[in-house]
Amino acid sequence: MIRTLFLLAIGVALSGCAPALKAQARMTHNLKIQEALADYQNAGAPLDHCVKAKLVAIAYEDAHESANATAWRAREREDCQAAIAAMGVDVTAARPGT
Repeated sequence: MIRTLFLLAIGVALSGCAPALKAQARMTHNLKIQEALADYQNAGAPLDHCVKAKLVAIAYEDAHESANATAWRAREREDCQAAIAAMGVDVTAARPGT
């Protein structure tokens, strides 16, 4: 009986923490997104842009912002194609079995 009351009291006490926890998680995700965006903007070489765009997309996915994540996945594909072109790699020749 005492154990049940104790667990009930803890549950009631912690139920007020849920909104604060959600707010903290949102702040953490926003910070992660802002850092990834800043890293992307400071990227130099085309390959850096490819990698940094992927990190931005992942940050948006972690924050459950699917529209932004999809947009950044598209940018990642563009940046990676530009990086491949800048390196002069023939992708069709590099793929075995094609």
